[in-house]
Amino acid sequence: MVKKLTNQNQTSKKSNGTILDRTSKPFRLCIQECLDNNFSFKKMKKDSLKKLDQFIENTTDKHLSITEVDELFLRTKGPGKQSREVTIKGIERQVFHYGKDRDPFRIFGYFNEDGYFVVYRIDPNHKTDKQK
Repeated sequence: MVKKLTNQNQTSKKSNGTILDRTSKPFRLCIQECLDNNFSFKKMKKDSLKKLDQFIENTTDKHLSITEVDELFLRTKGPGKQSREVTIKGIERQVFHYGKDRDPFRIFGYFNEDGYFVVYRIDPNHKTDKQK
């Protein structure tokens, strides 16, 4: 039996030392550590919690791949562009942010070694880039 290697040039992005097959890997999210203090659940209002629930419903509940979620929600314009390098708990991470159209709700995170999108920050009013 011959094993076929994946085409890493077309379907993968490096994420903190791991390579993900973004076209077939399901989008799964988790909370692995405490969220950034200024962008956590304690700062969220009921409407923001509904938007987070809606994001989960439109991504993981629909069993979308990472690529499909990227096409629908990945933010590619503005100061953050597609991703940026951020040091989180002493580790340099490639942080992505997702949101829908012109709605200010954003969710920030990185992909861990298991392929999960680790939620790092929930920004219901898109104030992350305004803090700089």
